[in-house]
Amino acid sequence: MKHLIIIGVGGFARELFWNAHDSVGYGMDWDIKGFLDGDVELAAEEYEKLPLPVLGDVDSYVIQTNDCFICAIGSPKVKEKLVQRILLRGGEFINVIHNTAIVHPTVQMGRGNILCPLVHILDHARVGDFVTFNGRSGMGHDAQIGDYSSVMSAVDITGYVRAGKRTFWGSGSRALPHSRIDDDATVGVASVVFKHVRAGAKVFGNPALPI
Repeated sequence: MKHLIIIGVGGFARELFWNAHDSVGYGMDWDIKGFLDGDVELAAEEYEKLPLPVLGDVDSYVIQTNDCFICAIGSPKVKEKLVQRILLRGGEFINVIHNTAIVHPTVQMGRGNILCPLVHILDHARVGDFVTFNGRSGMGHDAQIGDYSSVMSAVDITGYVRAGKRTFWGSGSRALPHSRIDDDATVGVASVVFKHVRAGAKVFGNPALPI
């Protein structure tokens, strides 16, 4: 059996710990070993909320044979940096997919992805590596999203949308069919993308405009 280590010690890492107990493969293919500190040091009372020990940080922890990892960090750029530090030392990442998530058989999905409760990824959608989908978010048919992206709760990425790498989607945002969101773009809370968001842009509103 593999032993899952959660990278991150913040609130989302704690949420993921509990979601993982109701995820595909828990108790059969893998269990949960503990947490690894990232780059941000938290107040002592935050560490006390963790349900399992902090095993070290991403640089000092000695990777064991049966270890596997998942990264519970919201910022796409920070997530990429921490994941790469584990990958360079031979760490293995798995997908953590909640039992209530809907993933159609035609979906193409990479590794290191997180699908929280009530997520949907539908027919012929494509998900890269290390993408996070928070609760009640999802992608319609033929949509795609690139590596290290983070999708907050209740986001609707509709059919044929093309989202690049390291995109960040605020809670309740959505993209209309066939729209395009380029690498490193941020879509603000409750914003609606009608056509195109340029690389690195931050947009907000309905319609979503640069800020």
